[in-house]
Amino acid sequence: MPMLRRSAQALPTDARRTAGLDTLARDCADRLRAIAARQPRAADDWSIAWTGCGCELCATLETFLGSRSRQVLEWPLAKDGRRHVHTKIDSAGLPVHHQTRRQGRPYTLVLTKTEQLFIREQSARGQAEADLTWLTSAWNA
Repeated sequence: MPMLRRSAQALPTDARRTAGLDTLARDCADRLRAIAARQPRAADDWSIAWTGCGCELCATLETFLGSRSRQVLEWPLAKDGRRHVHTKIDSAGLPVHHQTRRQGRPYTLVLTKTEQLFIREQSARGQAEADLTWLTSAWNA
């Protein structure tokens, strides 16, 4: 979108067409329409689509994340396992708070899905609608 916005200001229509930017704008518009057309997430749907590295820890995390109703997972896990899960959550930017409860052995990793799940989707839909409105007017996409 930033490149299309700059191109719309800086290049004449013929140059944009020659560079294939009109095709890119139509593709972006199609993708934005798909995002804007998605049904809003149900208030009780806490599922998060995610795929890990294929290890057993990631399989457990994926199952928790995929649950529509489960919001908290208390997971007794050794240090290396906790580190792996922390890294996966952080690197994917998942809307999950993770904290280690330092009682007993092994310590317990407490994962909690956050309201950011709903906020991000609502924000993405709003941004898609705004970008689509601009694309339609500036590029006839």
